[in-house]
Amino acid sequence: MPRPKEFDPGEAMQEAMEAFWQRGYHATSIHDLLSEMKLNRGSMYATFGDKKQLFMAALDEYERQGRAALSEALDRPGSVKEILREWVMQVADACSGEAGSRGCLALKAALEVAPHDADVADWLRHVSRRRERAVAQVIRRGQTEGDINPRLDPRAIARYLMSSLAGLRVLGTASPAHRQMREVADLIVRILD
Repeated sequence: MPRPKEFDPGEAMQEAMEAFWQRGYHATSIHDLLSEMKLNRGSMYATFGDKKQLFMAALDEYERQGRAALSEALDRPGSVKEILREWVMQVADACSGEAGSRGCLALKAALEVAPHDADVADWLRHVSRRRERAVAQVIRRGQTEGDINPRLDPRAIARYLMSSLAGLRVLGTASPAHRQMREVADLIVRILD
């Protein structure tokens, strides 16, 4: 009979995700992971697999958290244009100041790992498509309700919003002022007019 785990796998995964987010994939050593997760090597490998498997699981957890936040931000009643505006402003706020300097784990993976790793590149394509579909669905709702210009292509607008927000996250790594991020966000949401 296997011994019960003496640690919380969810907490350990969160710590691993934070380690990769802070240092990047290549700069995060197994020693760093074991230290952050407060695990021994055997427990880490038995529960999460090797470093690459753990990284993929950390990306999945990051995406799960992001999907929940996106759903919370967009799946609300009211003016779709205002809902999208508030969402873009929330992202802009999260990208400003010291908090924004952290960047985005998915974007870091895209830049650091995806060019050399098909699994990470596939993961990014899948996540991007899923997010784009979710945003396009909300835009279609706004068009049906007369809140968003019906001549706009929902998929193209969703792609534009997602790429613009990715740009905000990159800009955020330079710790810009809150006002500067809001100015850019104001320009981004004008596409909905």
